[in-house]
Amino acid sequence: MARLLRRAGRAARAWLIYRLDQLLTYPPLVQVAALLLLTAILIAGFAFLARLTFPQEPSLPDATEALWWSVTHFLDGGTMATDPMPMRLLALGATCAGILAVSLLTAALASKMGERIADMRSGLNPVVERDHVLCLGYDPNVALVAREIARSGQRCTLVVLAPEDKDRIDAALRPARQVPRHRLRTVVRTGDPRNEQALLRVAAQNARAIIVMPPANLSDDDSVQWTLSTLLAMRRVAEEGFGGRVIVEARHTEARELLSLAGEPGVAGPGQLALDIVASDEVVASILAASTRQDGIYFVLRHLLAFDGCEFYVEPVPEALAGRTFDEAHAVVRDAILVGVSTEDGELLLSPAPSSQRRLERADRLILLAPGRNRWRAGGELPPPLLPEHSAMPDPAPQNVSVVGFNSTLPHLLKELSVSLPQGSRVQVVAGDNSPRALMVVENVRTEVDSVQLSCDTRPAAPLMHRGQHEMCRADAVVILGNEDPQDENGDASALAMLLRLRHGQKVSGHRARRVVTEVRDPRSAVHIAPRRGDAVVSSDVVAMLLAQVVLDPDVAPVYREMLSLRGVAVRLGPRHAYVTASPSTFAQVQANARARGEVALGFYPDPRGQERSLARQRLEEGDVELGEDAWLNPPRDTPVPDTEDTQVVVLAPLPHGRASGC
Repeated sequence: MARLLRRAGRAARAWLIYRLDQLLTYPPLVQVAALLLLTAILIAGFAFLARLTFPQEPSLPDATEALWWSVTHFLDGGTMATDPMPMRLLALGATCAGILAVSLLTAALASKMGERIADMRSGLNPVVERDHVLCLGYDPNVALVAREIARSGQRCTLVVLAPEDKDRIDAALRPARQVPRHRLRTVVRTGDPRNEQALLRVAAQNARAIIVMPPANLSDDDSVQWTLSTLLAMRRVAEEGFGGRVIVEARHTEARELLSLAGEPGVAGPGQLALDIVASDEVVASILAASTRQDGIYFVLRHLLAFDGCEFYVEPVPEALAGRTFDEAHAVVRDAILVGVSTEDGELLLSPAPSSQRRLERADRLILLAPGRNRWRAGGELPPPLLPEHSAMPDPAPQNVSVVGFNSTLPHLLKELSVSLPQGSRVQVVAGDNSPRALMVVENVRTEVDSVQLSCDTRPAAPLMHRGQHEMCRADAVVILGNEDPQDENGDASALAMLLRLRHGQKVSGHRARRVVTEVRDPRSAVHIAPRRGDAVVSSDVVAMLLAQVVLDPDVAPVYREMLSLRGVAVRLGPRHAYVTASPSTFAQVQANARARGEVALGFYPDPRGQERSLARQRLEEGDVELGEDAWLNPPRDTPVPDTEDTQVVVLAPLPHGRASGC
């Protein structure tokens, strides 16, 4: 008999331990519910025992009072002090059971809270958002895009989905959340954007814009494959009525054809996925080429790309302007500058000729340079044009440009230079060890263009610069290409070393190139060397600025693409005397005279108001890079024209001789 009892005891103990282990495997909410049920059973059981054991006790006249006695003793052991001596043993049992139940409940709740904290830290919990901006993948440009969105002042939720560590991405996004008066909220989730479940977890189907940015540690080929896989996964997640737009950052232009197939209807799927593919090498090449034309062009373009209170906006034609010509509408728009028109069929008319008699239609859209959306009015007027004598600017003289280094930007840069430089200019590539590859690029571009003379110098650039004996020390412009290897943390040092050698050679020889444009990958590298007038350090943050503009307003993408690709119009700087006479004048007169020349005046360079040190310090703390003098775009019409020799007028004008890009 004793053996049977021991066996039964061991079996009961094993069953109880097993059930407790099973309970601990359940979710914390199930554990809490089970413990609450057990607590209720224990309270009812002790109340029943109290009534059964002490039926004559005055403090327990009925079942309700018995339940209350059980609850109070369950939760507070001090209540047993007033109990009669015979009831204290039962009260002690109720108190011990209560202590055990409360401890288990506390442990279950702590487990649930710990699980939620772990989910938050791991970035695996779902996102419930609509009309948010979703970034798939992570590279350093994500933080720059977040910074520009914060500066725009628009209310926006940015969700980042990447396999990288969540805390690392949060730390990189912290400067964006420190921008004054920002309305940006950031959410970071961990996951592979190529996985449909991860995309559903961040509500990709409800996003208004999606940015696809391949990780920086991938090779060029791997980045294309990663981006393509992400787009195909996005197609499966996007529902039939998906109204968002997908902006893809591609490192090289050659990937555009393949990546565009992911959005083409009837190829990867039945519907169409709206794609905007931004090729980084093409954008940087356009900026580099434009920066070689004139001093200050880079800083004007940077000001147009950044959210500094003066950006391009595409807005519908109001009733008051319908039926007017472009010049008539341009004259009456106040607090903004009308720079062009987007027609119903998608054609862009930037800075149209003054002879154009085309009338604005309600289906058209206005392209405005304004401080914000809907922050302009119609009702002004411009004075009659009064062009000064000898206002016609002479044809630009041919230039000598030296390109130092080699990377994937070189082919696009040479094509852009062939468009932007005057006829008869010379471009020499000094590539050193990469001369064979550079020579192939030069030969390929030479077969397509004949407007400039292209050549390749096979000698190493460093000693030629250091001695100051090479013609690049006397060139009109020098472009130093950066290192594009993402694995090289000190890659920008090679470009900056070339810049130092060039400056030393110029100092030794007594000659100085008029403009030096240096390309770096990390924008923080741009502040390592003191700036000089005529010099510009172009970094990848210009790509991030363009991405931020397109994300917040996809309609402006064709405007920037047209302006940067040099397909007929370009940002130029003209001397003050070409637009106004020596007598006092205003920006309104500059606008009228510019339209008479077939141009659109945008503002002044350099900014006659000067730079505020507090603003420069603020931008430095936010991780921005502002080198050189700023421009004043969209000044009030009654602003007096600065009466200084270095004042230039910023205009959007057709390319000389109507040249158009062939690339």
